[in-house]
Amino acid sequence: MRQNVDMSVAFLCALAALSPVSSVKDIVYSTSGTTPMMADLYTPEGDSATPRPLVIVIHGGSWMTGNRNDMAGTCNALATAGFASATVSYRLAPANKWPAMIDDVQTAVRYFRENAVKYNVDPNRIAALGVSAGGHLALLTGSMATRDTAIESKTDSKTKVVINIFGPTDMTQDFAVGIANLLSQQVLGKPYAEATDIIKQFSPITYITKDSAPTFTIHGDADTLVPVRQAERLKEALDKAGVVNDMVIVKGMGHEDPMGKPGGPEAIAKAYEFLKANL
Repeated sequence: MRQNVDMSVAFLCALAALSPVSSVKDIVYSTSGTTPMMADLYTPEGDSATPRPLVIVIHGGSWMTGNRNDMAGTCNALATAGFASATVSYRLAPANKWPAMIDDVQTAVRYFRENAVKYNVDPNRIAALGVSAGGHLALLTGSMATRDTAIESKTDSKTKVVINIFGPTDMTQDFAVGIANLLSQQVLGKPYAEATDIIKQFSPITYITKDSAPTFTIHGDADTLVPVRQAERLKEALDKAGVVNDMVIVKGMGHEDPMGKPGGPEAIAKAYEFLKANL
């Protein structure tokens, strides 16, 4: 699930009035052992009389590679369009096993919600946007309550809108055996055949209810890494639960940047409009 789709800055800038962007780098939102977990925040330059909506932006990389800098351009574009956006780091496999990744992303959501006044963001308007493995994590933030029951914070870990760019949704089916075994061993710490319960807990589709966040999905019908059936299964589950959602299947697109394929820019534009309408 490695693909750093960094949405075209030029394209998104065309959707809104151009404005300079300010950034605050290396915000420590949590600490894992002695390792600081960091985020970079991007906002439209200048003061705002009202708190801005915030988009948590999550990189891809099969939960094993990638870093928050991969999504800097996406954050710049969102900030140019009037959103605050924060690209976040999270612990990676194989050194860290599931559920470290979702625990970190949920902690980042809580951090910005608890520090909303400091960063002039609206704690009631926090969305998540993710690519590939990041899309998977974004989906979880839209449906899953705080996973770690030992967390004493009463702050909500859920996001209000999700933009999912070809994220895996149901790891119990559709994937090639070799890919499933590799990811299960490296990320979950068990062979796929022995990880039935964990795989269900790992799958965003497990948590979908009528209270899940409005969700927009972009997927390619030529994706051989995350089959397009994953997006279709997600839509079916969201529709059944009565959750506001939309999906664009880009013809001929694999596990790659939508901006480079016919129909991709239009899909990104629709995602942006969905984000505006629901956040």
